[in-house]
Amino acid sequence: MKPNPIFDQHKLRQICHLLILKKRKILLSTLLFTSLGIWVALNIPNEYTSLVQILPELEIKEGTESMSNFKSLAGLAGVDLSSFGSTEAVRPDLYPNILQSTPFLMALLRLKVYSSEHQKEMFLAEYLKESRKKELLTKLFGEAKKHDLPMLHSPTIVPEIIRLNKEEDSQIKELHKRVVTALDKKTGVITMSVKMQDPLIAATLARFTQEYLMKYVIQYRTEKTQKDIDFLSSRIEKARKRYDKALFAYSHYQDMNRNLFLNIAKDEGKKLQHEVELAYNLYTQLATQLEETKIRIHRETPVFKVLEPAQVPVRKSSPSRGIIILGFALLGLFLSTATILFRNIHFFK
Repeated sequence: MKPNPIFDQHKLRQICHLLILKKRKILLSTLLFTSLGIWVALNIPNEYTSLVQILPELEIKEGTESMSNFKSLAGLAGVDLSSFGSTEAVRPDLYPNILQSTPFLMALLRLKVYSSEHQKEMFLAEYLKESRKKELLTKLFGEAKKHDLPMLHSPTIVPEIIRLNKEEDSQIKELHKRVVTALDKKTGVITMSVKMQDPLIAATLARFTQEYLMKYVIQYRTEKTQKDIDFLSSRIEKARKRYDKALFAYSHYQDMNRNLFLNIAKDEGKKLQHEVELAYNLYTQLATQLEETKIRIHRETPVFKVLEPAQVPVRKSSPSRGIIILGFALLGLFLSTATILFRNIHFFK
């Protein structure tokens, strides 16, 4: 079998000899790309990452010992919780979706943050616009012009529809990459990280992200029960007024008809007495239901344990300037070597 000409030792010696002869060009090209890599690395702004770790409360299933004890204590107060089933919460694996939603990212854009670089308080949208000017592509080619579409005039405006201009859409896409949420399925720990050019702003956004998620989940769990509380509160106020009115009418009747023995008068008194009892029973039932609902909203409010609070990072997370410079140096070495070999390909025939 003939040896493969590609791996012929004679040709390998020729290649090595050629590269040695052209070593100055290779070295100059490598140094040129290394210098370019140094310039690029120095012009890429630092990025700082602040992270938060929380442990959400595990849902207490119906029939557990702790729930039974809770019901026993409620029973001592005359409140019956036997009809209350467990309420499903937002699953932890959906938390990343919450923190990637457009309403949350719009809330971030409207958040006021303090920039240690500019030494002033500004909206995050304004800060992102300023920080984009520090990016390398913007320095080289300038900021792209954005032509916003004119707002469409409509006789009816639907609040649920979100309309963004191109600047806001671009900033939201950028925040999609900068705000990252991860769930450890084994431990249940939620990790939220925010990467920004300003370490103080990164910590501020991480703290806001933690609070937003906790409020969102709590509101989801308790929204229906809170509506029940508001409804019962309004009904119990009307029931109390009805009871007071019925009691006043019955007391007034007794005062005015103290010495009468007519059956018609007695029947009227019984009617007023029954109205008082009916109003009182309705009032007490509503009051009991209100107390039960208040206990239920307390039970349904989830608890979050903050394992790692937001901190101002002291070390940058990116870029890795050494890797950038090394990458440019290797690129220059490869391109110069490939160019020399391609131009002298006839030398190996």
